[in-house]
Formats: sequence, structure tokens, C-alpha cells
Amino acid sequence: MGLHVGQEMVLSHLWGKDGLTPSELADRLGVEPPTVTNMLSRMEKAGFLERCRDPRDARCTRVYLTEKGRELREPVERRWEAVQESAFAGITAEEEVLLRGLLGRIQDNLTREPGAGER
Repeated sequence: MGLHVGQEMVLSHLWGKDGLTPSELADRLGVEPPTVTNMLSRMEKAGFLERCRDPRDARCTRVYLTEKGRELREPVERRWEAVQESAFAGITAEEEVLLRGLLGRIQDNLTREPGAGER
């Protein structure tokens, strides 16, 4: 599909809400802003998105999908579904619920501010 690792996640966030700022994308992806800047440059060159100045605040840049970026939604989501189906083969629905819950708690632990929740 012409995507590099991680770029599908940028697209996913933009499919959910087009016009995010690079900082918002970095926060949502859990990466540093320079990482997002590099990804956006590569994706813009590939024609998947464009960066435009915010008409209400010229200091702010917003990221918008192009038609080419929007067209990737269905094939990317189909690929995710196939990977998920393979990953969960032989796992019961109850086990999947348990696993997702545990992984969510691990993610919360790793993204929580240091010292938060400690007594």
C-alpha cells in the first residue's frame, strides 16, 4: 500500500478526526513531535496528506487527508482485521476479553504520570 511502519496509525487518527495538529498526533501516537514531523513529511511526499495553516491561527499547522489517504482506509482496515483474526486464532471470546483488559491496564501503567496512583 506504500505505507511505512506506523504511518497507518497516523492515517487512523486522521480518519477519526481530520485536521489534527502535529502535536495532537504526537500525543495520540505516544511519540515525540520530531518523529511525527518526519512521518508527515514522508506521507505528504507520498500524497497521503497535506499540511495547511489553520485559517484562524496562522501559527498553527493542521494535517488533512488527501483523497489518496482516504482511499487507504478500507484496505488498511481489512488488513488489520486479517491480522487480528490470525492473532486471536484458537483464543476464546472470554480469553480475548481478559487479554484486552490486561493489555489495557499495562498500557495505563506505562502511560501514567510517574507517581500517579501511588500511595
